[in-house]
Amino acid sequence: MSRALSEQPFEFGAWRVEPARGVLAPLDGGAGETRIEPRLMDLLLLFAGSGGRVVGKQEIVDGVWGGRAIGDDTLAAAVSRLRSALGETPARRYIETLPKRGYRLVMAPPEGSASGPASRSESNAPPKAAALLAQGRAALANPFPASQAQARLYFEAAVAEAPGWAPAHAGLANALAAQYLAGGGGGSIAAAKACAHAAVGLDPELAPAWAVLGLAILMGDRDFAAADQALRRALALDPDLASAHRHRAFGFAAVGQFVEAERAARRAVELEPVSLMARGQLLQILLTARRYRQAIAAANEALALAPLSSEGWYAKGWAYALSGEPAAAAEGLLKGLELWGLDQAQLDILRARFDEGGFAALSAAGADLFQTQKVMFTPRLTDVAFLRAAAGQPDAAFAALEAAATQDDPYLTFLPWLPYCDPLRDDPRWPRLLEKVRLIR
Repeated sequence: MSRALSEQPFEFGAWRVEPARGVLAPLDGGAGETRIEPRLMDLLLLFAGSGGRVVGKQEIVDGVWGGRAIGDDTLAAAVSRLRSALGETPARRYIETLPKRGYRLVMAPPEGSASGPASRSESNAPPKAAALLAQGRAALANPFPASQAQARLYFEAAVAEAPGWAPAHAGLANALAAQYLAGGGGGSIAAAKACAHAAVGLDPELAPAWAVLGLAILMGDRDFAAADQALRRALALDPDLASAHRHRAFGFAAVGQFVEAERAARRAVELEPVSLMARGQLLQILLTARRYRQAIAAANEALALAPLSSEGWYAKGWAYALSGEPAAAAEGLLKGLELWGLDQAQLDILRARFDEGGFAALSAAGADLFQTQKVMFTPRLTDVAFLRAAAGQPDAAFAALEAAATQDDPYLTFLPWLPYCDPLRDDPRWPRLLEKVRLIR
């Protein structure tokens, strides 16, 4: 399967495909997006990952309809709707019908969509496992816990279907690592590392497998040198593998090498310019490196692409807060909370708290809100801790951080550098807290 089908958007003919949003955006800068139904997106992912081989009806039914029996007319109608959404014409064809055999992708892959030679695994994809892998990657593009759990199920099914196929093991490793990084209890970084080792053992030329192995070593063993060795192996196989650059950026930042971290993060953005994940990581690295004006600029670039990005607004608010601009900080944080689902009545209360007592009062009220979970997401303990620190509530901040350390929150690997914690550093509890955290060495 093509590496273009990662957890991020990818180019397909004249389109930028964004699986998580279910849209096609024209690459030529034309106005408007085309939204397609989930089943058609699954069908597109299957064709895009087929490598030009013939895809039979049963493989399509297994991968798109979950094995449910459908008639030939239903399948033909779905392919026809996909062709129409792609704007297929006699001069620009995407999918060829082969009577009594199936369908075949006839579009040449976009230039730069996959660098380097294909690994042997990508050239010999088992059909049913390949379909499951495509569905897993599409699910993993959505950062919400339910989608990550669904992705894990798809990858586990792909491994069961083809236990000797390396990309299935690499996909499962990515899902497990994503669950761990999100702070969920469902993911095990040790299991992710085992899956990644299986993938590179089955196919030593599979660059994404080396990339996720590097991440698993980084977070499981907290060993930067060993992790970077795997990540450099991934980049030797595929210099344009964005995930390897992102994971290196994470590792560099965790050991305080911010120049290298920013360089790697910007390279990931360059490779995947519409990836909110890559832009979000760059934002967090700039904040941690205390490059607040650059962080504000990066947030503005991300918001120009996705004006409704709650994470972009929230990070922008913190950049203003840390640079000493409380009014702009409040606007950014409140906009982020609004996009996270906070109702107008609660927003009005928070705004009133800011008007009455400034940013410290807003932070205290925001932490109270997070701890009662009256928003449309589950806040991390570190989010609560940073707000408590900004509110001048060190006891509550330390309590949240110590609870996060007990849960082995991956974000605490940045604890020595985080500017949010500056109000706590002179407290005698600070060195004791650092001793509880598994830092990357």
